[in-house]
Amino acid sequence: MDPTHLLVNMLSLNRYGSEIFVHSSSRRWHSFFLVVASYIICGIGAFAGVELLSQYHEYQWEQRLQDARWSNRCNHWLCHSINDAVGRDFSSIFTNVWSDWKTSFRFADIKLSMFYYRSIHRIGASGVVYGWMGMRLITSWMSPHHSRLNGIDYFFLIMAVAHDLSKSPLTLEDFKVATFFEEGSVDHSVHLMGFVFGMVWAMLLITWEKVSFGSIGRWRGGGRRLGATWEEEQQRQQREQQRRQESRLINVEERNGTRQRTTL
Repeated sequence: MDPTHLLVNMLSLNRYGSEIFVHSSSRRWHSFFLVVASYIICGIGAFAGVELLSQYHEYQWEQRLQDARWSNRCNHWLCHSINDAVGRDFSSIFTNVWSDWKTSFRFADIKLSMFYYRSIHRIGASGVVYGWMGMRLITSWMSPHHSRLNGIDYFFLIMAVAHDLSKSPLTLEDFKVATFFEEGSVDHSVHLMGFVFGMVWAMLLITWEKVSFGSIGRWRGGGRRLGATWEEEQQRQQREQQRRQESRLINVEERNGTRQRTTL
């Protein structure tokens, strides 16, 4: 495993995790249980998404075989005569075998890539990292308790997703054996599936937060200024800090005045 890739994953988890769970103006997002649950769910969702993508590849391959079988059907009068005599589509048994063999030989690179793709043993936190990136994007758009992403954040996020889209085999035409070895042990499709599932998970959490009044555990009650946006919370903290500074100045002036009267 590349130590640089692992270091980037850990730094990304720290950054996006802090912005989602630590710097939120609502204590509901400060729950340690929510952090652990989001980590596990985003990881499982990323690998489940890859499995669904593999099933979609199998469906595309079956559709390609069916199209090839239909185009290679025997339309000769002798074949129709044999089929009528037997009472079933007997000639298609041979034409289907020939069509499947021909298609598999013609697209051998795709078939080999599909086999290799399904045999990969995936392990790591990349799916969770991109899952939290998706959560951060949704909380920036939908949650009133999180800060908004700036232009630099959007730039790096779009560049990362675009790079993974260019490297991920979303269709059969994207399958090339060489693409799996260009980036070493990096599975870009896990990144995309984690990103999508993180967005869905964040939308579920925000929707549940808005519609539930009196849920179980840490989500019960008001938390800290649940109706305030992140900007309002920052302004409130600044006003509180200014009030404390003014109180300190007043106390210092009172003590100075008392010392002067005592001296006189």
